Amino acid sequence: MSVTLKDVSKLAGVSLATASLVLNNQKGVSEKSRLKVLDAAQKLGYRPNILARSLIKGKTNTVLLCAFIKEQGKLSAFYGELINSLLTAVSYQEFYLQMVVKGEFYNGHPLDKRTAFLDIAHNRLFEGLIILSHWPISYSEVGDLVKENFPFVIVNQKVDGEGVSYIDIDHYGGTKEAINYLIKKGHRRIAHIRGPMDHLHAQERYRAYVDTLLENEISLKKEYIIEGNFRRLSGRTAMERLLEKKPYPTAIYAANDKMAIGALQAAKENGLNVPQDLDIVGFDGIEAVKYTDPPLPTVEQPLEELGKLAATMLIENIKGGDRRKVILPCRLDTWDNLNQKT
Repeated sequence: MSVTLKDVSKLAGVSLATASLVLNNQKGVSEKSRLKVLDAAQKLGYRPNILARSLIKGKTNTVLLCAFIKEQGKLSAFYGELINSLLTAVSYQEFYLQMVVKGEFYNGHPLDKRTAFLDIAHNRLFEGLIILSHWPISYSEVGDLVKENFPFVIVNQKVDGEGVSYIDIDHYGGTKEAINYLIKKGHRRIAHIRGPMDHLHAQERYRAYVDTLLENEISLKKEYIIEGNFRRLSGRTAMERLLEKKPYPTAIYAANDKMAIGALQAAKENGLNVPQDLDIVGFDGIEAVKYTDPPLPTVEQPLEELGKLAATMLIENIKGGDRRKVILPCRLDTWDNLNQKT
């Protein structure tokens, strides 16, 4: 049975009001009474009901991470690292983080994200909302949050519109850097294992791949473009299909690291040496690419900075600050950089 404030006041021999003043660190209590209350609380092992206290004050110091991820039962390495970064950053700001993970459907029906967000805004348990979604978020879905002036930040996605706060990565610029790197190495037959086209980032990376080839007067070959699903196995299958082409490509740009790892496995199984016979570059910068044989170059997303800045932006907004729109640059880890780290 939990110890109550009434139990503390009774043991200390003071009124309930006096005990409350002491345990809430308020003035108007004699030093003698204060010591009695603190001593009684220690002896009884009293722990205040933080939630109840927060609701009375109208402040919970708790934010909600609402993640719409395709595979709820198996978070990808990218999402896992990003969520961990958000958790660390929010905790550093002395806020609590709660998380709910949803897929595209709820009880067999498409999720109504607009209704879900509005319910959260009307729920006094949360002071702000972090939105992370595999699927596109539209302004119409967050417009009510803007009208309610409820603090929120969209992470890893851009949503245009007045009053929206988001932080995203420069997927287009990061991809251009990767393709230009391969071109400077002398490659002209550069294939792309792209992500699913319902994913905004896959679209951005594909667009940058096409633009960069054309800017360098390299013809675009449709047979060198194969769609994957961001899983390792799809990268492996795509690589096997690419090796059937005559001639097969000399370089691969995969839209994420897991597909790049799958491509590497297929290439090695077919007797190719990487990077001597075939260059492979991925995107994300997940930990796993550091330990492949050989380590893979990757466009590294600054996940730690992404989580830290997202938490800072949200809490600034909770405290009355302006909403912001931020795009973070990526950084290409090349073979030279990887060799220096290993």
